Amino acid sequence: MFGAVAAGKAAGGFDTIMDAAAVMAKVKEQTYKPIGKNATIYDRLFAEYRVLHDYFGRGPNDVMKRLKAIRKEVKG
Repeated sequence: MFGAVAAGKAAGGFDTIMDAAAVMAKVKEQTYKPIGKNATIYDRLFAEYRVLHDYFGRGPNDVMKRLKAIRKEVKG
């Protein structure tokens, strides 16, 4: 979705993340409950998720900020 927002509406993407989510994301009315015996695996997966989150949005890799700057430069 963020790639589609970085492209912008004029290039076939979306102007906001909310616009992208309205079209690209489907919310289901379903609840998932954790399985207690799997807590160790959940913790490991969540740790990997945090690494990916920080890699793409924080710290030395500010790829999303650079993509937004390029978009702004191109749009003027």
